[in-house]
Amino acid sequence: MIKKILVLTLIIASSLIVGSCSLTKHRQTAQKAVDTFHDQLNAGQFQEIYAQSGDEFKKAVSEADAIALFEAVHRKLGMVKQATETSWRVGTAPFGTMTIVAYDVEFSEGKGTEQFAFQMKDNKALLVNYNVNSPLLITR
Repeated sequence: MIKKILVLTLIIASSLIVGSCSLTKHRQTAQKAVDTFHDQLNAGQFQEIYAQSGDEFKKAVSEADAIALFEAVHRKLGMVKQATETSWRVGTAPFGTMTIVAYDVEFSEGKGTEQFAFQMKDNKALLVNYNVNSPLLITR
């Protein structure tokens, strides 16, 4: 009986360790994707951002509308100077594992917040949702 309890405890502990490693990997992959997004946004590579996004993003917004959004963010908020992660979570959705990360962002023209949702697929983070908030998007 004690042997069975010990084996069961080891199985549960192993599952938790493996699961937490997976969560950390998804978070790191998403963080790298955000860095790439910011580099491309700063460089005006809006078409590339859209081309590298996931199918769910492309189903939700046309390329022209996505590019218009990225252009407006770039024009009104300026360059991304610094981004600080404020939260993250990993979960499942009908189309796979999702990683959602939120950032406080210092742009060259002011501050804002961003939230990204990524579908994790083949060790890549594919953008499926992007949300940016800043008063400057309204006042400029």
